[in-house]
Amino acid sequence: MKNDLHKLIPPYEGTEPYLYLAFSEADMKAVRKLLIPLVTRGCRVWYCTGTAGSAEALLHRQERSAGAALTVLYMTDAACADTNTKSNVLVNQKNNRPILCLDPDGKDRRLTMGLRETVPHVPLYKCNTIEEQVLAILHGEGFSQQLLGSPMVVKDRGIVNRLSAVLCILALLMVFVSVAFACLQPKQEDTVLFRDPAIYAAVKEAVGGAALTEELVSQVTCLDLDSAPENWEDLALLPGLERIIIPQQHVLDGCPLPEGNYTIELSGGGA
Repeated sequence: MKNDLHKLIPPYEGTEPYLYLAFSEADMKAVRKLLIPLVTRGCRVWYCTGTAGSAEALLHRQERSAGAALTVLYMTDAACADTNTKSNVLVNQKNNRPILCLDPDGKDRRLTMGLRETVPHVPLYKCNTIEEQVLAILHGEGFSQQLLGSPMVVKDRGIVNRLSAVLCILALLMVFVSVAFACLQPKQEDTVLFRDPAIYAAVKEAVGGAALTEELVSQVTCLDLDSAPENWEDLALLPGLERIIIPQQHVLDGCPLPEGNYTIELSGGGA
């Protein structure tokens, strides 16, 4: 994770009582989640950011860590191996400053850190969820209401960016699903549309039930009607039509014959 924590939540640099949050930079992701609810509850927190670039910066860190009213150690293997974190915490213990240890994974590392467990007393709180850790600090030994000030409004761009990325991925998935769904839909191949059901049925029979494409329809030369059409306008869609077989009853009923140069046959009758 990009180390932009100091931009999101600047370390407290005022003169009122504050809490020193000691942690290894390797635990930045977890500490970020812990620090946000602390400052939004109004807790004044100072912490180290990156490496000291000068002797003055190093001295400032030592003064700020030693001047904290309470030291909260986010105690992991990485923190125990971090020389600067370990040094600051041990200096505060030597000066009898209150120290509170958070144990996020069930391991008691106080001796590994070099802390004496009883002189002075160093409380250890075993809690793995962020809410438990926040409550352990706010109600822990050494915490004072004097450490609380005005709640800070935190605009976590990391969360916003992650949400934006998720929304972009979901949008892309929706586009992909839409395209895939469209591709899987059966294509409408009946490109020539006949409005009269009698002529439509006869044309489908003439092409063997195949799709009524322009190519197949143009090859229809004979139309064998099973019933009388309501009108003959659809014949214009059959450029190759030469012969029409009409039910004899159609003629007996006095219905009109199609106009055009067609050979007309009566089903069951003559030409």
